[in-house]
Amino acid sequence: MTISQRVEALGQWLASHAGAEGGAVEAYIVPTADPHNDEYIPVRWQCRQWLTGFDGSAGLAVVTTRGTAALWTDSRYWLQAATQLDGTPFALMREGNPDTPTMAQWLKAQGITRVSAPADMVTLADVAALSADGLEYVALPDAFDTLWTDRPAVPAEPIVVQPATYAGATMQQKLERLRQHLSKSGMTDACLFTDLADLAWLLNLRGADAAYNPVFVGYLGYEPATGRFTLFTHTSTLTAEASAQLHEGGVAVQPYEAAAPWVATHTTRLDPSQATMSLCADPRQQPTFSSPLEGWRAIKTEAEAEGFRQAMLRDGVAMVQFLRWLDEQQAAGNEVTEISADEKLTALRAQQPGYCELSFPTIAACGAHGAIVHYEATPRTNVRLTPHGLLLLDSGAQYDCGTTDLTRTIVLGNLTAEERRVYTLVLKGHLRLAHLQFPEGTTGLQLDLAARQDMWAAGYDFGHGTGHGVGSHLCVHEGPHQIRKNVRPCTLIPFEPGMTITDEPGIYVEGRFGVRIENTLLCVPSRETDFGRFLRFETLTLCPYDLRAVERDMLSPDEVEQINAYHMVVRRRLMPLLTDEADKIWLARATASIEDDRG
Repeated sequence: MTISQRVEALGQWLASHAGAEGGAVEAYIVPTADPHNDEYIPVRWQCRQWLTGFDGSAGLAVVTTRGTAALWTDSRYWLQAATQLDGTPFALMREGNPDTPTMAQWLKAQGITRVSAPADMVTLADVAALSADGLEYVALPDAFDTLWTDRPAVPAEPIVVQPATYAGATMQQKLERLRQHLSKSGMTDACLFTDLADLAWLLNLRGADAAYNPVFVGYLGYEPATGRFTLFTHTSTLTAEASAQLHEGGVAVQPYEAAAPWVATHTTRLDPSQATMSLCADPRQQPTFSSPLEGWRAIKTEAEAEGFRQAMLRDGVAMVQFLRWLDEQQAAGNEVTEISADEKLTALRAQQPGYCELSFPTIAACGAHGAIVHYEATPRTNVRLTPHGLLLLDSGAQYDCGTTDLTRTIVLGNLTAEERRVYTLVLKGHLRLAHLQFPEGTTGLQLDLAARQDMWAAGYDFGHGTGHGVGSHLCVHEGPHQIRKNVRPCTLIPFEPGMTITDEPGIYVEGRFGVRIENTLLCVPSRETDFGRFLRFETLTLCPYDLRAVERDMLSPDEVEQINAYHMVVRRRLMPLLTDEADKIWLARATASIEDDRG
């Protein structure tokens, strides 16, 4: 079916199910979600993409029985969504734009107040928010079970053990910590954990049920009366080692589908921000709790931190090999496209020990494509890298010991004065944030100014966050903390030693070019003074900056010193791992000291 036919079919399906008591249900909401609030949705739950044709990672679609349809997405995807929704029934709603109505405002303007959505794709908190906005959620069957005739099954890939060598604590130690926490909090009811990263971290297990994130679908139930944990997952693909680890730790295993009946037969507390409506009949009567696990796994053990360092070494080698190869191809006039550059880098990463998969889809964005923040090349949009302008390359990988995420903006040829100026402003913000020392208790909202100060003074800004946490061979985007300019719960989380965070300011000039520079950092203790305990960042990423784009006069002596010091570390740590003399020569040249010649 075409997108228009799918929208029409959904409207007809809704009309046929709309005669619920209390009035007609006239709108069907399709979020970007699955039963576990994953960022990278397993194919079975990619219903919004199937319905709209828009394949960005964030968006909310609504179809009504009145023939209207709309999709909300944030500024990262406005350009992409405008292209992909062209010619479809969906109106693009630019979320964050002051002139854009909220979903509730848009629906109520049409006189619509009763809505539905797939029960395993909306959380208890989502339903409470709908109610607060004057909308009533009505439970209906999942429309996509009918309309999406070849809908994929629930994924069931092998579940394997993550060695305690990389975790820093055994599964039994983590489970006992959770038991004690729940006991001290007075928990007497059963509770169910639904976040897949929480389960993978807590049980020291990893899977492959979601692209880019080494997690497996499942729920974990806990009964305080017995102290017993039960894992609900696809039992057929548990490896022998994983089964043995669970058995030795006293964790029972039941099929994935048994979770909802288990909730129904116990007085079960759910985390309303995570648990979906498929797990409860009435959210108003459902007891709730707040899981501590996201905050716990954000604080990396020393073993996890060392795993990151090892992953960065492997990733750094692959990046040096790629950047040298790209320079050679450009110098020889050989054809390289956005897609072939992506494929080459992926192949080089795959040669590294412990490589598992990419940690997110690579962004290889040439020229004007660099202004599309989350651009992903397709056969239709793929372009050749021409010998002028910039290539924005945002990429990362999952290794058995850790997860990487880095961005380099690479010179392809002659640059304009604005490209050099913008590149240098972004680099200055990136360096300033990485070099900060700050009191314990400082939040991401406070840290954000460091990355934006120089670009704001020059009249530039960017819409995305400045930094996010990174998982330890887990999800590349990890909370609960973030660095960004917006007041949100995630930006009010105080930084603590052990937290990872990316440092990724950018500037995007629509229709012309984009610049982003990103390293992954580790928060570590700095010093104690009469004014308290101070923290700083250790830079984990090992990859040279492209100094060919720098406007030298814009750098301060301190910034020159900072670049030189970083490049010395990159050179010292990567050089012994390079076996090709050409790679060594390239790295020595790329990390050569900048002379501070301004007197």
